[in-house]
Amino acid sequence: MERSNSHGRATVLFSQGVNIVRALEERGVDANALLREAGVDPALFHTPEARVRTEAVERIFELAERATGDPCIGLAIGQQVRGVALHAVGYAWLASATLFDAMSRLARSTRVLADVWRGELREEPGGLRFVVRYVGGRPLRPLSRPDAILAGIAKLSRVTYGAAFAPLEVTVEREAPACARQFEDWFRAPIVWSAACPSLLCRREDLERPLVTTNPGVAVAADRLVADYLARLDREDVVAQVKRALLDHFPSGAPAQAVIARALNVSSRTLHRRLADAGTSFERLLDETRRDLAQEYVRQAEYAVGEIAFLLGFAETSSFNRAFRRWTGKSPSEFRRVEPVPARGG
Repeated sequence: MERSNSHGRATVLFSQGVNIVRALEERGVDANALLREAGVDPALFHTPEARVRTEAVERIFELAERATGDPCIGLAIGQQVRGVALHAVGYAWLASATLFDAMSRLARSTRVLADVWRGELREEPGGLRFVVRYVGGRPLRPLSRPDAILAGIAKLSRVTYGAAFAPLEVTVEREAPACARQFEDWFRAPIVWSAACPSLLCRREDLERPLVTTNPGVAVAADRLVADYLARLDREDVVAQVKRALLDHFPSGAPAQAVIARALNVSSRTLHRRLADAGTSFERLLDETRRDLAQEYVRQAEYAVGEIAFLLGFAETSSFNRAFRRWTGKSPSEFRRVEPVPARGG
């Protein structure tokens, strides 16, 4: 079953932001200032594989629309797409043998780019349709975000297939905007407005035509990089999921691994294996999560030691005191005396 992140913890590969920067700078907008206003440090461009929350990306698109006055700014952003901004997914596309191979690779690897949507290739009587499918059922907002995805796929297709590439049909969720002509000019295809989901319907012969840009060795190497990156995301994700589930269950007592596994919709054996693959264990995460929270709670004088023990799922205060001394070498009261105690809300 596909993992479904809530938007609250979903992330987006930040290197794609260079497309936004280029589109804004062409319009005379200070892109770095806009990123900072959205709460994103432009210095992240120098951090390989950096990811940002999807809420921040929503804010960036909203600010881009406001700064340019263009509700179709997503098209301009998609037109700036370069393979190098898409991690190994971009290199895999550029080295693919056909557009079908390229789109299939993108569909398999969209989680590298973002947690909140997936690509899907569907057979239809009229051709092959690339569909943007939302994870968790929540559409991407603002609507310029899915616009950018579709425009970017068209751009990459023209880079590899040639400038003549045009889909048979484009479907978008929005009603026809005042800038509808921009869609027609870019895609050179009929636009279906107020559709159920964003998609591109393509001619089968276009997707099956051999590409002169193909490089099987590069494609295989890029596939391996994608697989390695997704494996790292999975390892990091399972640790984060377990820690969040522990927080939810602590007030009811120290949860067993089987309880947390059920909360994550996996078997206890599967959870054990995934944590082992991530180089940790349930017992270690339980201990680390309690330790980190305990120190934060003890620093705040308004929490009594007995209350902290309850919040962290300890049956007895004495058990918490022993664990705290093991973690810090001090009793909670000793730790509180020597550590700064920030005022709540300060």
